[in-house]
Amino acid sequence: MRTTLQIPDHLIRDATLYAPSRDPLDAVSYVLADYPRVIAEARKMRSRLAEIDRETSDFDQRLQALQDACAAILNL
Repeated sequence: MRTTLQIPDHLIRDATLYAPSRDPLDAVSYVLADYPRVIAEARKMRSRLAEIDRETSDFDQRLQALQDACAAILNL
């Protein structure tokens, strides 16, 4: 099934920059088909970034505990 859409020129230009094909129809079709994958990857990256933030916080707490232990040893 084909539907005629009025797509603004700047969106077609952006699609042809992103897609492997420079044909306007193929480029817009590629972008529309690839959109779910891009969104899924963005969600995974957001999740991984939150995980890295938690790991960094844990590391900072462990580093502080180690520095406190070292200071206590030096004060003996």
